[in-house]
Amino acid sequence: MNNSTLTRPAVPAALQGALVAGFYVFMCAWFIAPSRSAHHTIVYLAFLFPCLLHLLYTLWCRSDSLRGLVSPVFLSLAIFLAYMVISTLWSDIAEEPGHYLKRMVQTLLFVYGVYAVCRFSPAHLEKAILCCVVLCVIWLAVNELYFGETAYLSDRFRGANAGLHYLLTGALLGAILVLGTHVMLQRLSYKGVDMPGIVLACLLAGVFYGVLLTESRSALLALVVTAGYWFFDTPNIRNFKIIAVIGAVGAAIMLAPYAELFISRGFSQRFEIWHATLQWILEEPWFGHGFGAEYILHVSSGEELYDAHNIHLEVLFEGGLVGGFLWLTFLSTLASCGWRARNTAMGKCLLALLIYSVSVKFFESRGILSRPTEFWHLLWLCAGIAMACDGFASKRSGEPTLETTSTR
Repeated sequence: MNNSTLTRPAVPAALQGALVAGFYVFMCAWFIAPSRSAHHTIVYLAFLFPCLLHLLYTLWCRSDSLRGLVSPVFLSLAIFLAYMVISTLWSDIAEEPGHYLKRMVQTLLFVYGVYAVCRFSPAHLEKAILCCVVLCVIWLAVNELYFGETAYLSDRFRGANAGLHYLLTGALLGAILVLGTHVMLQRLSYKGVDMPGIVLACLLAGVFYGVLLTESRSALLALVVTAGYWFFDTPNIRNFKIIAVIGAVGAAIMLAPYAELFISRGFSQRFEIWHATLQWILEEPWFGHGFGAEYILHVSSGEELYDAHNIHLEVLFEGGLVGGFLWLTFLSTLASCGWRARNTAMGKCLLALLIYSVSVKFFESRGILSRPTEFWHLLWLCAGIAMACDGFASKRSGEPTLETTSTR
């Protein structure tokens, strides 16, 4: 990202500052919240409340921020979420649509807030990521040293405070690793190897160790896919080949003690789950079973599962082909914004996080209309960044252009 604000929003500086501060809190809230409910409260008050005030003010004064509300990203997301809310009308066990409508508004408000920060205070995206990485490593150390028993579920790390499940924690830590690695690669591209970069690399190694503690193979596979994107997208980074080899060797050494565990669990009944889900999709192919529809599957291992373990199949199960089309449209707009901005730091950040998010959600299916959880922020954070990238690309002539944020 860049080191200066490209343009000033037509809101008071104090309001923009509160929004930026709330974004920092959101990025770090998972590591300071004593419980899951406390995490929700922190996000609502520290970030979503400033987002609401910011939006109301921009509506009142008709500022440039409103352009984001008519962007393809925001419109496609709003239409998709609205359809999923409507689909609760034919769902067998879902709550009233009003319950999910509130969550839809929260999600759209969050996306708007991320857009307003990245669009009008872009330098703070990188700084918030760095704060998040530092706090993540501290959080991991505290959990290991002081909460060894409560931080683990079935001998797999989930975190002692707000963590619910090791797979969700693994996805969260993987996303932080992706964002932090993006910042490190940008530093390499214009500063080469320096002490801050080395310190950041050591911190990221700690985050990667946290992913290993969760034993989440879905997060690891998603990281491999994202690493492939970086390998082909960053040919001009000085010393990249040497650093890539060092990173690969280091990762292999860290993975070695867990190799047998990863291999012994096979495919964790994923193909069995997906086959059953596809059969249920064919029962209601057009409009699906409705959001929140009952999903109970007894797999061969004896477990009882309650979701498709693949967000894309989950959308088809609940929303049918109509929902699947709207979901694909939303993802396509994100990819399009990232591709158009691929020569900028923010565009590269968007593409890396999008690739990781889509990949990790290929094996998990939570977080479409939910409270702020480990999965909740992944694609919604991408949406806000994409809106900002789209805003830079569509600026009028004579104003700072997208190249202002280009990587060197």
